[in-house]
Amino acid sequence: MKNGMTKIIAISCMLSFSGGFVFAQKPERIDFAKAGSNSLVWEEKVKANSSKSFIFSAKKGQLLLLNFIDDTQEGTVDLGKATIIEPGSEGSYETTIEVTNDYIFTVSNNTNKATSFRISIILENPKKAVAPQKPNPQIVTNAKETVRFARGESSTALTRTIAANGSIDFNISAMKGQKIDFTIGYDFKGNDVKGFLTEPGLQDISLTAAPKAPYVFTVKKAGNHRLTVNNTTAKKITITLYLGIE
Repeated sequence: MKNGMTKIIAISCMLSFSGGFVFAQKPERIDFAKAGSNSLVWEEKVKANSSKSFIFSAKKGQLLLLNFIDDTQEGTVDLGKATIIEPGSEGSYETTIEVTNDYIFTVSNNTNKATSFRISIILENPKKAVAPQKPNPQIVTNAKETVRFARGESSTALTRTIAANGSIDFNISAMKGQKIDFTIGYDFKGNDVKGFLTEPGLQDISLTAAPKAPYVFTVKKAGNHRLTVNNTTAKKITITLYLGIE
């Protein structure tokens, strides 16, 4: 690789306190339980020729999803001795945890100037077998739902039936610079449905949406964005949310 490129290395390994691992710093603990979410997104600034280490706990059978954005398109991610994300690739990786333990990843900036990177970690529990349920549409009154995409996908369609004068909050995890592309599908009067998009940590509405029209929102702050869909009528209605992350 050419001189001056940014090389970002994420190393995930089981901790062995009796082993010979030496780190330049004490790893910072990532606590999913304390954060109240199994999906964390953040931006980290690393000083020139420096590194930062992070540690998190994972259980056997959990699904680890790692997403990585490097504006230079020259960053790499290593897992153990194997490179799992090549320079200029899509920047995503997933694996099933085989051993319950603590895991470490280290981010290194090998250039002569400070560099920022954006990364997200999702740790999903193993899916349990459940009794057969009635197919969608699912009826909700005032509910919250975390949007999850199928493996390898960045778009989805969610059909929900909202009770009279009810609402549903769709929580959408996105990173800074990404675009949330959505349409609230509805077959009847447009004023029956109102949509509101709110950014992480804010109370004010960032975007007001009507049904049937497509909207594209550029993410300014990484984290969970709340898309609220309100039923303004005195009867239940069915909507389909068409959603994609670019």
